[in-house]
Amino acid sequence: MWKADWGFLMEMKELAKHSAIYTITSIMAQAVSLFMVPVFTRNMNQEQFGQYNLLISVQSLLAIIITLGIYSGMMRFINEFEDKNRIKNVALTFSVVWGILISLFSIIFGTLIYHLIFPDAESNGYYINFIVISSVLLCLISIYNSYFTMLFKSRQVSVINLARVAFMLLYSAYFMIVRKEGLYGALQAQLFAYASVLSLLVFYDRKNIQIVLAWKELKIMLQYGLGLVPGQASAWVYTLIDRYFIKAMIGLQQVAVYSMGYRVGMMMDPILLTPFKSVFTSYKYKFYKEVDAPKQIREIYGYYNFIGWFCILGFSVFAKPAIILLSTPAYVEAFKVVPLIAFSYFLDGLGEFYILGITIKNKSIIISYILGIGAVINILLNIVMIPRLGIMGAALATVLSYASMNILYFRIGKGYLDLELKFFEPFKGGIAFLGLYIVYFAAHRIISNIYLELLFGLFLCLLFLVISILIGLIPKESVKKGFLLLARKT
Repeated sequence: MWKADWGFLMEMKELAKHSAIYTITSIMAQAVSLFMVPVFTRNMNQEQFGQYNLLISVQSLLAIIITLGIYSGMMRFINEFEDKNRIKNVALTFSVVWGILISLFSIIFGTLIYHLIFPDAESNGYYINFIVISSVLLCLISIYNSYFTMLFKSRQVSVINLARVAFMLLYSAYFMIVRKEGLYGALQAQLFAYASVLSLLVFYDRKNIQIVLAWKELKIMLQYGLGLVPGQASAWVYTLIDRYFIKAMIGLQQVAVYSMGYRVGMMMDPILLTPFKSVFTSYKYKFYKEVDAPKQIREIYGYYNFIGWFCILGFSVFAKPAIILLSTPAYVEAFKVVPLIAFSYFLDGLGEFYILGITIKNKSIIISYILGIGAVINILLNIVMIPRLGIMGAALATVLSYASMNILYFRIGKGYLDLELKFFEPFKGGIAFLGLYIVYFAAHRIISNIYLELLFGLFLCLLFLVISILIGLIPKESVKKGFLLLARKT
């Protein structure tokens, strides 16, 4: 079990500050984005909402081809160069040129691509144009996001993320509520939101932007990034292809319900994973060579496990009231898939610890192989489980594919760098979660008042904190030292 000590806590003070900034702004961004849920569900019918989610999943797949992992390569090697602004400009220059070529391709073949996805629908090739151009803009925004992250500029990253959701809400309200353009309006809103954020970034960075064509730097970034592309394609399979199986097997309306539950469960990403990955990625690449790095990473591993299970429980017990408040009664059953989706995102975060040895040895292709195995497992499980269990089968397939990949990450990553992590340690919190969620699931049917259900969920979350201390998920010594540290004058 992990134990906190004064040296570690003081050394991690700066890290905690950045993590707090990321977490607070992620919560703020998620709060803003929640207002988009009723905008979408009340201005599109279930079939349109299902189609929208399918188009967004296609966008995620196309984004892999559009980005080519360039910002991942930049993050990996930016500390290897003295002039970090030059590395950023190399990535931007390449992405602009490549993005223009991809956009021209989509303009020519957009209708054909659309009919491959929706063979029975009317010709709407411009939908593909919207999502491709949006992906190009998002790639450029992501380069800035990654650049500021690696420089520990958490405030700039937070402003970018907040601006993106704020503009998305603003344009969604205009195109969908004022102009009543439905699905077409939702796609326009995304395009205009990304264009607005990128315009502000270019203006902010105008004195530092240059066209830089440097093959040496570009080559090493692309080699690393391209090594991740097969894995990213595989990741798309086990995170998004389930919508296509659901559409084929049980219909577009179930795609809409599942997507609503997935949307709530994936709040683990902005609330937990995004802050965690933003801080941990920059930290691990900068400090992994230090003598006490394994010990510090084990400390972070323990904190992540506790916070992760607390978030899973919170999203699970508040999912039903949130869906009732933000959407229509047709989506209520979506709350049942939330625990499984939230848990799968938790497993995704655990993988960041297990792959450290693989990434520092620049073996990104191994990650792609493992992701490919996970994708195959996910496809097979979807085929078997969806006809029998419906959308719950799709969610369970997602969890099992993540779990299988974590086993491989742990076994292989340990061979490159042994951090002495205990694989089954995180599941100690899962026992506490499972017991409390069973209590919630049994009680939610007899609690007819939504506000009583919210209070009951809050009680269960507080009870989880108490149980965590009692079973040692949070060591009492760490709690005492944590309070002392907060009270200590700095």
